[in-house]
Amino acid sequence: MTRGTRILIGMVTILALLAGNAGAIDTTDGMRTLRSADVHPDDYPTVQAVQFMNQQIQKTSGRKLGIRVFSSGLLGDEGPLLQLVQSGELDMNRVSIQALDSIAPLSRVFSLPYLFRDTEHLHKVLDGPIGQEVLDSLASKGLIGLAYYDAGIRSIYTVKKPILKLEDMKDLNIRVQPSEMSLMVFDLLGARPVRLPFAQTARALNNDLVEAAENNLPSYSSTEHYKYAPIFSLTRHTMSPEVLVMSKISWDKLSQSEQVMLRKAARESVAVMRDMWQQREERVEATLKLAGVKFNELPKEQIARFTAAVQPVYARYASDPQQQNLIKRIRAIK
Repeated sequence: MTRGTRILIGMVTILALLAGNAGAIDTTDGMRTLRSADVHPDDYPTVQAVQFMNQQIQKTSGRKLGIRVFSSGLLGDEGPLLQLVQSGELDMNRVSIQALDSIAPLSRVFSLPYLFRDTEHLHKVLDGPIGQEVLDSLASKGLIGLAYYDAGIRSIYTVKKPILKLEDMKDLNIRVQPSEMSLMVFDLLGARPVRLPFAQTARALNNDLVEAAENNLPSYSSTEHYKYAPIFSLTRHTMSPEVLVMSKISWDKLSQSEQVMLRKAARESVAVMRDMWQQREERVEATLKLAGVKFNELPKEQIARFTAAVQPVYARYASDPQQQNLIKRIRAIK
């Protein structure tokens, strides 16, 4: 399927979704169905986690309630879909935490570079009071935060030279996420950040438009970026999560028992997703090594230098007292 065909199908699907009483939860054969979207393909852990939720909810409700997942970006990109969720025209959406930056300032904290020490630290934060506090902050924006899903640890991959010290970042043309925070992070590291749509990254690497990019290991593999940039340097600069959100409008149409059921299924889906993600990372790393990818571990003293270099990001994007308090509490968790 070509990209143009996919876009056309997505537009037709969205028009069908919005036709008639779009704010109502679909009902088919006596089962009310929540509509959920994800840009990832069917076999991706986040999609599979919501499919798991569907199975649990159908079983618990006696097939009176379920979830239909529109995967592979069929309905479009995260930003526009998030607006549909807020307006109640779409029931659920799995989004990166960065997609919430502009509407939920507390969530922005989770995107800060070098905030989390490791995955264990991240999970302790997300699974505890801090994680729930950030989810709860979404309610005033028309969203119900249901669960956090792993998005892996982001590192840098390059076409020609490894990144082993801070000086290796100087004037490096690197594709970054289309966010102001990402631009600032890589500016501070001395690179030349280039904002490009994710779908254009492989071509940019292949045509020398950029000489580096950054992402988690499974995405690096599934997009085949390793064919153009076979050097993976473990900078581990961010490990921000993804979030499953639901429209508050749709949420309020559910009974209290259905809301409890949905929250329970969402919590249970987190463990399923994390297990799938860990297995995927291990499998992908082994496959990439066989394909000739060179992995480089940065010395601790260099990670410390990277961390120090990006500290101005905290003052720029998390200067609010509530955000500062959140950062302090996150760092205190052992």
